[in-house]
Amino acid sequence: MKIRLRYLFVLVLAFSFALAACQSDAEEPVPEPAPEPAPAEEVQEAAPAEEVEPVTLRFMFPEGAGRGPGFESAIAAYEEMNPHITIEMESVPFREYGGLLPVQFAGDSPADVALVDSSAVISYAYNGAIVPLDGIFEQSDVDDFLPSLVAQSTYEGSMYGAPFFISTQGVFYNVDMFAAAGVAAPTSVEEAWTWPEFVENVSKVAASAESDEGDVWGLVFLSNPPGSISWSLPVVRSNGEPGSNTFMALSPDGTEVSGYLDTPEAMEAYQFWQDLYVEHGLAPQGDVPDAFGNGQAATMISFSAWGSVLNNVFPDLNWDIMPIPYLETHVVHASHFMPTVASKSDHQEEAKAFVQFLSSIEGFSAYYDVTSDMPARVSLLNELEEFQVRPLSIFKDELLTVAYAAPGGPGGAIYAEIVGALMLDIAQGADIEAAVEAAVTELDAQLAQFG
Repeated sequence: MKIRLRYLFVLVLAFSFALAACQSDAEEPVPEPAPEPAPAEEVQEAAPAEEVEPVTLRFMFPEGAGRGPGFESAIAAYEEMNPHITIEMESVPFREYGGLLPVQFAGDSPADVALVDSSAVISYAYNGAIVPLDGIFEQSDVDDFLPSLVAQSTYEGSMYGAPFFISTQGVFYNVDMFAAAGVAAPTSVEEAWTWPEFVENVSKVAASAESDEGDVWGLVFLSNPPGSISWSLPVVRSNGEPGSNTFMALSPDGTEVSGYLDTPEAMEAYQFWQDLYVEHGLAPQGDVPDAFGNGQAATMISFSAWGSVLNNVFPDLNWDIMPIPYLETHVVHASHFMPTVASKSDHQEEAKAFVQFLSSIEGFSAYYDVTSDMPARVSLLNELEEFQVRPLSIFKDELLTVAYAAPGGPGGAIYAEIVGALMLDIAQGADIEAAVEAAVTELDAQLAQFG
């Protein structure tokens, strides 16, 4: 904006009167000549504000669970405050995301900002794929973030991921189907079913529903079978006591899985996992789009944000939530994707500023207005009314009582990829002993580099 200065010049006229003393005739007063006006100052224009170069940032994330609409809302709020910034969203099918992410980071032009699973953040930091986020968080922010997420994102004293949301897993179930079958679902973490109880009860519900609706699956996931350890590995870990090798599923130094993923208890859990798909036929071995929303499945394991999707897309569906089942020890994974900044980004400072906004109370609130993910801030977790009452309180209660971080460390990305593929193969009928032996051998060889 240009500012012009205007000056008002006043001409001062001085008059002097000469009076004749002691004369009968007065002389006409003669005015003194007016002074020359001061030269006018030139009007100066203020220097124009320095123009800010427009910047376009690419933001990559996995599809599903209302993330797209939620991020659209947050991005709109950010772009309004920063008109020189344009955020281009790049959503990737959920099943493909884990495999595409390392390829992106290894390439010459990865997305500036990408969501990374919290269990793999340290791994990507170790490999130099992402940059530290030093200086973008106040200590008050760090104190407000859930400690487990701070720990999962911190490598050599710096945070590499921004805690944004967190998730445990819950079982969404069709209330009408359960009522018709005369099955009452557990309503609290303390009442959670064991996996055998789940199979027995849900099989009864599915059989009852099939008589009226046709084929109905007992259980589905976001992708079927799930390829992410967030969904599958808790089944295996739950067959061990806390602190046992089965429960840990990875050596304390993160370099060995032999004696952890192949214990007798783990092998028993793999068999149970396979039976869900092969023997019981409770879950499909391939994707069935919108199976739960369309009444083709009695239950669905997902996270809190899925409730927003169901309400928006299937408003007539009568659903509720029960806690995740377990074998011996109740365990769910507490993790989620974190915004990170690529080390090969040409706009690291702008990308960091965007990540800072996303993780702020204002940024998350813009997202939450559309998609009810569970916040990574303690203050919001205790403030948001939805998480204080059922059904979403199930997720908060799990987080506070039975939630654990997924195995990770510097080799976390490798671990997640190989173990995720192992669980997928087992669900699709692979020879369990051979598959586990191959996965353990490969993991031990690859994780040794981090010792």
